[in-house]
Amino acid sequence: MTKFVTGGPDGDLGSNEVLLGEESIVGIVDGSGVLYDPKGLNRDALLKLCDERTMVEHYDGPLSDQGFMLNVNETNFTLPDGRVIDSGVKFRNEFHLNPMVKADYFVPCGGRPESVNLENVDKMFSEDGSLRFPHIIEGANLFITEPARNVLEDAGCVLFKDASTNKGGVTSSSLEVLAALSFDDVGFKEHMAADAEGRFPAFY
Repeated sequence: MTKFVTGGPDGDLGSNEVLLGEESIVGIVDGSGVLYDPKGLNRDALLKLCDERTMVEHYDGPLSDQGFMLNVNETNFTLPDGRVIDSGVKFRNEFHLNPMVKADYFVPCGGRPESVNLENVDKMFSEDGSLRFPHIIEGANLFITEPARNVLEDAGCVLFKDASTNKGGVTSSSLEVLAALSFDDVGFKEHMAADAEGRFPAFY
C-alpha cells in the first residue's frame, strides 16, 4: 500500500505516522517543502528524520528519476517531468491538490484549516473521476470542511474524520489548558512540569 502525508517527521503526528506505519510513503509535505517520489521514499532515511525530529529538507536517501525535494524557498524549480515551478511556497501549500500525487492512503497530520473545501474538492479526483486518495485519515484538525467530506464520501472515499482520529490529542490538550488555568505558577510547576532529568510528576 502507498501513503501520502502532510505534516513532517519533526512533529508528533507526522513522525509517528512514519514510525508506526508499514506502507510505502510516496510523499511528505511539511514546513520546509515537498519530498516526493512515486516509487517510494527510502524508509531508513525517513526513520532517521523522525529520530532527529528534522524536516524533509534534510532527507539524504536516494530518489528515483521521478523523485524530488522542492524547498519552499525555491523559485523557477524544474521538476523531473520538465515543468517549472515558480514558487516553492505555493507548490507546497497546494501539493495535496496536485494531480501528480496519488496514494492508497492520505493522512494529513498538519496543514492549514479548510485545505480541502467545496471550491477545490474536485481536485481530489483524477481526470477519469476516480479518487486520488480512496482512504483519508485526518490526523490534523479541520483540514477538510464538512461539505467537502460529504462530496468525497459520496464518491466512495473511506474517510476517518478528525474528531474521531485525533480525539486523544484534543482531549489531552484540553486537560493541559485546564491545568494551566487552574493552578497558580507554583502549583503548575509542582504538578505539571518535568524536572531537570525529564521526569514528570504523578499528577501529570
